[in-house]
Amino acid sequence: FFKNGISVTCIAKESTAEIIAQEGIRLQSAAFGDFVAWPNIVTSLDTKPDLLFITTKAITLPEALKRVKPANAADAIIIPLLNGIEHMGLLRSIYGKNVIAASIGSVELKKNSVNHIVHSTPSANIELASDGNIPKSVLEKIADFISVTGIRVKLLESEAEVFWGKLVRLNAIACTTSAARQPVGFIRTDASWRISLVNCVKEAAAVASAEGVKIDPDAVMAQIDVLPPGLGTSMQRDIIAGKHSEIDAIAGAVIRSGARHGILCPTIEGLVEKINSNI
Repeated sequence: FFKNGISVTCIAKESTAEIIAQEGIRLQSAAFGDFVAWPNIVTSLDTKPDLLFITTKAITLPEALKRVKPANAADAIIIPLLNGIEHMGLLRSIYGKNVIAASIGSVELKKNSVNHIVHSTPSANIELASDGNIPKSVLEKIADFISVTGIRVKLLESEAEVFWGKLVRLNAIACTTSAARQPVGFIRTDASWRISLVNCVKEAAAVASAEGVKIDPDAVMAQIDVLPPGLGTSMQRDIIAGKHSEIDAIAGAVIRSGARHGILCPTIEGLVEKINSNI
């Protein structure tokens, strides 16, 4: 947005805001090139935006939301780009119906520092949907607006489709790479780990089906099989670095959704146990 002359304000904690104010945000991107952005930077939302993107992780979401008072977001369309599914209930309990379902496609982003982001995949895409709260015409305008940046936007029929279409794939990759502490190329080619990968996909797809979303496990595996072999996940990197991870927001969400439908996820649960035992 910054490169296209659109007014952008970033909301960050005090220490991060100070660095961005002094140095900007450095992006190295295979899709968008290398540049430094100089957005407006504040520690709490003091304007009323048209669009509010929430890009924090689930583990830091409650603290981040303290910086966005509901009154200042009352007229905004809120687009959360978090992993998992359970954040929607929290956001709508605070900000109301203008929160739409959104997910980022298969990209690899690394934060080298608070203001240095490396985007190594050659494209970027976002999927959006709203189960009746936001008119389709408004979603189409948002899609057109975002598309100006070069990000591909796809509108899906349901919020469940947005979330589960990504979660089945992401959960399998995140759980296996985090448990093995290896990139996806190793997981795909090692016989034992590939079995775990496939079982993760099948278990989460069964839960997705119970949630109303039909997902073909073979199609998901075909997507995983063409990912760059060195690709990892932010959950894997956080665990290796000894940081709090999104394991509960990703794998935990699948397990809890399965439990509501009486569906067991033994492979996913076993990988979660392995990950937690090695932290």
